[in-house]
This record gives sequence, C-alpha cells and structure tokens, in this order.
Amino acid sequence: WSPCGPVWEREGDVTLEELINRRDYPECVEEVLYGRESDGADFDARTIRVAKSVLRGLLFTLGGLHDIGIVHRDVKPANLVLMGNRFKLVDFGAAADLRTGFNYEPEQGLLDPFYSPPENFVMPERLPAPPPLRPLAASLSPVVWAAFLPDLFDSFSAGLVFLQMCVPQLRGKKVMDPNGSFRRILEENNYDLRKWRKVVEPRGWDFGALDANLGLGWDLACRLVCKRNFLQRGRLGCNTALLHPFFWTP
Repeated sequence: WSPCGPVWEREGDVTLEELINRRDYPECVEEVLYGRESDGADFDARTIRVAKSVLRGLLFTLGGLHDIGIVHRDVKPANLVLMGNRFKLVDFGAAADLRTGFNYEPEQGLLDPFYSPPENFVMPERLPAPPPLRPLAASLSPVVWAAFLPDLFDSFSAGLVFLQMCVPQLRGKKVMDPNGSFRRILEENNYDLRKWRKVVEPRGWDFGALDANLGLGWDLACRLVCKRNFLQRGRLGCNTALLHPFFWTP
C-alpha cells in the first residue's frame, strides 16, 4: 500500500468481497498479497494476518484522503479492488470534499446502508451548507473538521470490513443488511460490540481470529465499530487506529 492507494476508476476485476466469500479464504488472499500460502500457521493466525494487512492498507489510504479533507463515504469490500499484490479503494461517487463543499449537502447522505455508521450523515444535520466562495469554505473547514471529526464516518465502515474478514459468520453479501439480524442485534446493544458478542457467541459464532495475539484485533474492532459520544468522539479515526498495538504484533 502507498499514499497512491485510491484509484478513481475501476481497473481490476477481483474485489475483496469476492475473495472473502470463497471457500479457500484466507488462502486465496495470502496468495495475492504474499505470493504464497503461510506454512505451519493455524487458520486463525492466517486469517488475522491477512485481515491486518488489508486493514492497515485501507486505514492508510483513508487517512491520506482525510488529511486533504475528503471523506469517502462508501467503504466496503466491493470497493476494494485487487491491483497486483494489493487492494485499492475505488468508487468515489459518494466522496465529499469538505474543504470546498463539493458533493456535500447537510441534509443528504450518499451512503451504502450496509456499511454506514449509526449517525448516517458525515456531518451533523444541523450544520449549515458550506459558504459558496471556495477560499472561505477552505478556511473554515479545519475548524469544522476538528469540531465534528467527519473522518470517523469512514473508520466505522473500515471496522465492519475488518470484522467481516475475521468472523466467518459475517461473510456473505447480505449479512450486513441494515434489516438483518447482525445490524438489529448490534443496534439493540447500542453499537457496543462487547455486548453484541455476548448475544451471538453462545450461538456458535467464531471469534478465534480476533482473539489471537492477546485479543488486540478484537480490541481494535471494538474501538472502530461503536457509536460516537455526545462530543462527536468515542471512535478511533483512521490515522489514530494505525497506532493501535494490534499493528505492532507479527
């Protein structure tokens, strides 16, 4: 992965969504990322290694976009396209440039409800539209960004992608349906993954990959897939998530 991670038009044919739903996952992703399958490692170790590689690249790419004031708003496995030995983020049709106000309307949310956070909007609905003069909008954007942290919209979606890579029961094209059981139970537990896990784990859900390496992957997932607090904080941003100890382990 590199700062040039995003591409503006679809150039590849294979997506992360297709690969994580194959019977030979994570082996199929190991082959494209590392050129071979891992020798001697158990299934959970291989799964979390693959998920870590993909998530690190995704967070790095999103962090680069956020640094220049862009929120993607449509992060999902289907928009991570295999290019060579890495995945690139595509489809910027819903992206909002909050420096200039391009593609941003306070009362409209362009998003995929399957992967959107509970707030639904990248900025609070009460926030007025940006000024029409671009220099003025650009001068105000750092203040607004610091106050409302719109980048946390994308970090929630990245957390859901990470969960899908790690938990077998979350794979499938319809599992994230906003009307499905996963989102319903998550909402019933106020988007607290720890409470949600207590409901689904007795049903046989497998958290082995997330519990590997002292459970650091699970801790990171809980810090990404959660509600904001009343100060618009409470969830890790993409750049901050890259500093999590999960990425320090092999």
